[in-house]
Amino acid sequence: MSQACLARSFALLSILHVLGEKFPLLICFRSLWMSLSGFSALFLIPALSAAISEVNSFPVPRMGTSESSIFFYRKPSRDATGLLLLVPGYNGSGESMLDERWCQFADEHGLVLLAPTFRASPEQLKRQEGYYYPAQGSGAQIDEALAVIGAKLGVKTDSVLIFGFSAGAHFAHRFALWRPEQVSAFVAYSAAWWSEPGESLREVPALIMCGENDERLQATREFFQKGLVLQLPWVWRSYKDSGHEVTPAVRSMAEAFLSHYASRSHDAGKSSKGERIFGDIQKYCMESEADSIPEAVRIELPSREVAETWIKEK
Repeated sequence: MSQACLARSFALLSILHVLGEKFPLLICFRSLWMSLSGFSALFLIPALSAAISEVNSFPVPRMGTSESSIFFYRKPSRDATGLLLLVPGYNGSGESMLDERWCQFADEHGLVLLAPTFRASPEQLKRQEGYYYPAQGSGAQIDEALAVIGAKLGVKTDSVLIFGFSAGAHFAHRFALWRPEQVSAFVAYSAAWWSEPGESLREVPALIMCGENDERLQATREFFQKGLVLQLPWVWRSYKDSGHEVTPAVRSMAEAFLSHYASRSHDAGKSSKGERIFGDIQKYCMESEADSIPEAVRIELPSREVAETWIKEK
């Protein structure tokens, strides 16, 4: 049997397994299909059980103007020492965020992954309601979800990392504004409009990114520039020939940045050797050469490891 055929058959078996919980008759059909197709239950069921048990979920009711949500979570393979909140694009599936790459990242850093499936209508957003705005209810839903995770897994949730794309970037930066003391660092990639940054974010490192072919570029850049004026510990990165999509380069940059802040043992703006590293939009240099970069575009990079990823276009 080809790998493609095997993958399709496994997907069908997964669907039948889940539906069988609600429709017992399908369990009989599943058993018959496996028998006729030559599949070995001893081969597939353990793998299927492992896949199903790895990611779990729980509901959180409507709060304020934020609709009821489903939160998906995954415990790392090692002892959990922190939590990474992954927020998808507009009305996206939280489960889709828990892909193999994020799971591997979480295992390496001992992070619980938590990803909500939020819902909001365009009309709500025009009224500045819904999950884009944590003060309108989605922040309270996050509080509830973190309480559930803390009780289930025993991990501390008083300080979290956040990655948000598009609608997720809307949520990520506003959650940091709403509850700055609870955010270790956040990545906000390509929101259409932004709230005003403030002094409350002075201790909250952030990575702000956008594709240069994305119509959201100007708004995203302006938001970052306002943070730069306030001397916030933020990093900027845009990518040529990129639109409104999460590319491998974006993922690598986000991972390098979040990896640095997965442990608070590092000071913002300093490498592990205590060196201060600065960049513009193309290159980086050490503090002794920082004056070669115009202040209007000068940013401070948190480590050499982050800097080495930051200069890569792909």
